[in-house]
Amino acid sequence: MHWHLHLKSAALAAVLFAMFGLTGPDAHAQQCEPKPSDPVKPTNDQLSDTRLLRRIVLGLTGTTPTVEQYEAMGAAATPEARATLLRAALDEALASPKFYERMLRFGHEWIAVGAYTTGANGDAYQGDMSGHLHRCDDGSLHPGAYYSVSEFLSSQDPRNQCADKDGTGAPAVPEVRSVEPWWAPGTTVQVLGKAGSDVKQVTDSSTGKVYDCGVASGGYYDPAIPRGCGCGPNLVWCSPLVGLNSTGTSSLSGQRRHPYEEPARLFAHLAWYDRPLSDLVVGNYSVGTNWLRALYVRFGRQMGSSVVDANTTWWRPDADSAPRDPLHPNPNDPQAWREFVVEDLEPFHLSLTNDKSRSGSLERTYRFDPRTTTEPAKGLPTAGVLTMMGAMSSFPRERVRAARFLEIFACQNFSPPPADVHFPPLEIDPATGGTCLHCHKTLDPAAISFKRWDFTPFPSYYVPWPFIGGVGNQRITKDWLSGQYPHTGNAPGLRWRNAFVPNTMLTPITPEELKANPESVLLDTMPESYTLLGVNGDGTMGPLGFGKLLVRSGEFDRCAARRLYAMFVGRDLNPATEKGFIDKLGREFAARERKLRPFIRYLFEQSELRRGL
Repeated sequence: MHWHLHLKSAALAAVLFAMFGLTGPDAHAQQCEPKPSDPVKPTNDQLSDTRLLRRIVLGLTGTTPTVEQYEAMGAAATPEARATLLRAALDEALASPKFYERMLRFGHEWIAVGAYTTGANGDAYQGDMSGHLHRCDDGSLHPGAYYSVSEFLSSQDPRNQCADKDGTGAPAVPEVRSVEPWWAPGTTVQVLGKAGSDVKQVTDSSTGKVYDCGVASGGYYDPAIPRGCGCGPNLVWCSPLVGLNSTGTSSLSGQRRHPYEEPARLFAHLAWYDRPLSDLVVGNYSVGTNWLRALYVRFGRQMGSSVVDANTTWWRPDADSAPRDPLHPNPNDPQAWREFVVEDLEPFHLSLTNDKSRSGSLERTYRFDPRTTTEPAKGLPTAGVLTMMGAMSSFPRERVRAARFLEIFACQNFSPPPADVHFPPLEIDPATGGTCLHCHKTLDPAAISFKRWDFTPFPSYYVPWPFIGGVGNQRITKDWLSGQYPHTGNAPGLRWRNAFVPNTMLTPITPEELKANPESVLLDTMPESYTLLGVNGDGTMGPLGFGKLLVRSGEFDRCAARRLYAMFVGRDLNPATEKGFIDKLGREFAARERKLRPFIRYLFEQSELRRGL
């Protein structure tokens, strides 16, 4: 009976389903499912030609297109005509000084170094390592004239010269000389006393010690040349930066800002003159104003070389045809950023070319191993940003320099290890044991290259000045590593003794080699058995060896391509999911000789640029 009723109910349901167009065993499911929606048309995110014009001009110059450019684009009747206008706008933007300015800003964003604070003592500045010249007040007998802070005994006031008095206050008319100064070529200044003379050395009457007038020493506010000395040809051993008036890092009117500017200025220079961007890490040249050039000259002089004393043209912008930035066309402008091979100004930054010609060749090399000789190294091979005074000094230690330069030029990021990873116990070397191994296994092989640049308090009592250890007059003896006075406190030798431990990855020497030559502690060549970024070292000393490795590994190309893609296309690439695309961009960048303009043209041909990202 019940079975019969079930059959009748099933038959009735079938009739009802059929009436409403629902049939088959899935009829109930069909009744509950929503009707399929119409296909969604893909979003058109392609930029119009007018918007693409704006993107090109704004991205390359930081300004919007002109009214004339907009009107021409609106009047163009065919796609071909509009494409021609876009190419013309691209060419015009790349040739504009605004492009240089845009690349300068991008250079600061990419190659972010710290301020050049070396020589800072409170609110004063000694980083120029020069004898400071003060100026007489406008109401004095010698308004605007310069005088040396070391003209008289330290207990006497050198300002007395401005009032025609000697150090004791007795009447005495000072010597007055007119000199063309290195910081203002084409002009003359009045110099009082011995500072304007050609005295090159003085002898202490009580001790018989002879002092080189070209070597300065520090003071509380102002460094000074020895008392009774001249400031050298065109005052090149001295500087008008004094006391509280030389502290600013925001203005280009003082020297301290210029070392900070140098990396970004070199990048903009390479972009403007179509040079390979790899010269940022392997080039033997840079660009600089008179202020920056003077810093290199003074560094070399303090390191014991007087060969640049005879060079009276480095501070004359109109005396050479060196390429310069497009923002300073005046041929005698001391603020022009002019190209120079660093060794021409600072003999211990080695050019490694026969005639000191400009070069960014990977064939440049200098091998030096203090484990096999007690002779000093000739110097530090120049390597673009990696050996700039400001960049090296703003990162105070070798591991910090390695980390920052790996981040900047290889896009390497350092982060803590996962919590579930276990490491061998730490014994001596953080690169082979302990949780720090996670980073130090990469950091320490790189940090080897940056060990020689350090800071010594000996020339300046109050603040350390930079120097290159084991080079020039900065020879290292066992006393430096003794921990005994005066090599205590912030003396570099004490830090080396504690940080550069033999038989570690950072210091691959034996205790016996250290005993035979204390300078072996500064071994700064990555052993060829080490690998970094998947590449073995080639035996080149110092930062140049590191820079060559960046380029040879391909990491510089991939990193530069990523930075430039993000800058001009507007999207950061994810190496975890877009590695293949990053590799392709790196190859395209290298194929265009690592020059910026050709790579920009390549990027602007890609479909991504037309998308409204």
